[in-house]
This record gives sequence, C-alpha cells and structure tokens, in this order.
Amino acid sequence: PAVSKSRVLIATQKTKFKQAVVSEIHKVLNENSIYIKMVDVKNLRYQGTRDFSAVVIINRCLAGRPDPRVESYIDNEPQKNKIIILTPGILDAWKPDTEGVDTMTSASVISKSDKIAKKIVSKVLALVEQSQNQ
Repeated sequence: PAVSKSRVLIATQKTKFKQAVVSEIHKVLNENSIYIKMVDVKNLRYQGTRDFSAVVIINRCLAGRPDPRVESYIDNEPQKNKIIILTPGILDAWKPDTEGVDTMTSASVISKSDKIAKKIVSKVLALVEQSQNQ
C-alpha cells in the first residue's frame, strides 16, 4: 500500500518527558505502517526533509533559544512546511524567524505527554496524506 512508502523523521534528546511523547508517536505511526527514523538532535544535520513526509523535532530551549543545531537545520531546509517542532517548557515559546514551520510548546509534564503526542501525530498524518496526494 501507498502508506508504507511514508517516512517520518523524529529528532529528539533523551529526557523522560520527550521519551514518553516519542513512544506514543512511534506507537501510532507504527499502527499506520509508517516508517520512522529516529535520530538525536545532534545528528539532525545529516537528514534532509526531501527524504521524509514529515520531520518532528522535539527540542530544548536555553535562554529562549533552541539548540543551535535545530536553528541551523531549519534555516537550511527548503521544505519548512514538513517540519513540526515541539519545545517543552512554558517560558520558552520560541518560534523560528522563518514562515512555514509548525511550532508547539508544552510543559514537560509526563501525564500530559499522550495529549501532546496525539496533537503531533495528527499533524504528521496530515503531512503524510498530503505527500501521498502529490
């Protein structure tokens, strides 16, 4: 089926909250026969948006700025509409300067990780469907 050709990249760092969100995303995407590639944020620069239907970045902010590798990735990627960013932390509501990137913020509360994951999954599935219709 066409769905199995769909590929999603997830870039994150290891914290309990981020792992809980990723675990839920992974479960649902697997159920939808979507290939998932997991990388650490530090290896994000080796991945291109053209190879994926969606790119999910779960990013940390320090002093109101994202990991510089995430910022650089966004700046250099032509298909910004495929990028979904979750920045845990209420005070760090960073948004990239560039238009087109889908950004979300959330408190790092484990009990809310499933709700956050569901929001991300719905955005990912919409991008997957969009890529199949092109």
